[in-house]
Amino acid sequence: MARYYAKEVQTAEGVQRTAGIKARDDISVILEEAGYAPLSVEGPSDRADYNAVLKAAAHGRIARTWSEKLHTLKKGDILLIQFPVIQHSLLQFLPVHAARRRGVRIVLLIHDLDTLRGGKKENKSLPKEMRLFLEEKTLLKEADRIIVHNDRMKAALAEIGVDQRKMRSLGIFDYLAPDGLFAEADRKGPVVIAGTLRRHKAAYAYHLPSGSRFRLYGVGYEGGEQPNVEYKGSFPPDELPGAISGSFGLVWDGDTAATCGGAYGAYLRINNPHKASLYLAAGLPVLIWKEAALAPFMEQHRCGLAIGSLDEIPALLEGLTDDAYEELLAGARRVSAKLRSGYYTRRALR
Repeated sequence: MARYYAKEVQTAEGVQRTAGIKARDDISVILEEAGYAPLSVEGPSDRADYNAVLKAAAHGRIARTWSEKLHTLKKGDILLIQFPVIQHSLLQFLPVHAARRRGVRIVLLIHDLDTLRGGKKENKSLPKEMRLFLEEKTLLKEADRIIVHNDRMKAALAEIGVDQRKMRSLGIFDYLAPDGLFAEADRKGPVVIAGTLRRHKAAYAYHLPSGSRFRLYGVGYEGGEQPNVEYKGSFPPDELPGAISGSFGLVWDGDTAATCGGAYGAYLRINNPHKASLYLAAGLPVLIWKEAALAPFMEQHRCGLAIGSLDEIPALLEGLTDDAYEELLAGARRVSAKLRSGYYTRRALR
C-alpha cells in the first residue's frame, strides 16, 4: 500500500498575496512529511477567457489527465485530494470512480464547498444545481473518507445525503510559519482584519463602527481614509504573522457590522475561516461572531472571545483587564504551537 496526494499548481497572477493558496501549500508540506508522495496533475489553471466550446473541451481534457494519473495507482493505494480541485471539471467523478473500482481508496480534504456556501436550494439556478451535483456532490458520495472542517459541517453534509460515518472533523486549519515570526500584541491596539478586502466579499469592512480602531491587511481595499481605520497593504501569507500588530484578530463576514448575514455569514456557521488560523499562528487572540462554527473552539482553548456585533467591541475591550488579556494571549500561543507544527492535519490523517 502506498499513499499519495494529488498535487496541483496554481499560478494565477496575484494569488500569492491571498490566503487561498497558503492553506493548500501547508497541507501539501504536512502530507509529504507524513509520507504521502505527490501525484502531479497538470492542467489549465485559468479558463476565464475561454469561449463555450473551449470550456467544454477543457472539462474533458482535465478528466483525461486525471484518468491517466490515477491509472498508475494500484489496489490498496490511498489518494488524498484537496477539495475542490483547482482545475475543476464536470467529469471529475469519472476517473475517481474508475480508480475506486480498481481498489484505490479516495480521501477528500475539504477547503471549501459551494454546495454549502451558496445558500438554500431554492435560491440556486438549475444550471448551478447541476454543476454542484457533478463537481461536488458526486465526489463527496464517491469518497471513502472525508476530512471536513468541523462537526457542524459534518452535520450539514449528512443532511444532503453524505454518509456521516466516513467523515472526520479537522478542528481548525493549520498554519505553518517560520520560528520567531509573531504578531506584536497590545491590549490597547487596534482590532486586526486580515484577508480579502474586496467589497463583494468583505462589505462589512466599509461600514466599521467609529467607536473602535481597526487595522486592515489584505488585497482589494477600496475604502478611503478614516480616523479609526488604518490600511497597511497586503503581505505574502508566510510573512503576514510577523507583519500584523494589534489587540485581537477579527473573524467576521457579510455585509454589515451588526451581524454576519447573507450567504457569507451563513457559511461562517459551518466553515473554518483560514484567517482564524493566521491570527492564532501569529499569537494574536481572536474576536469572532458568536454563531460562527469556530466560536466554541476559541472559548474551549481560551484563545478568543465571541461577540454578536462589532458595536460590542469598545465596551468589551474597555472592560478587559490586563490579566484577562494575558490569559487569552497564553491560549493563543498554545494553539499557535500546534498550528505551526501541523498538529490538526496530522491528527485527522490518523
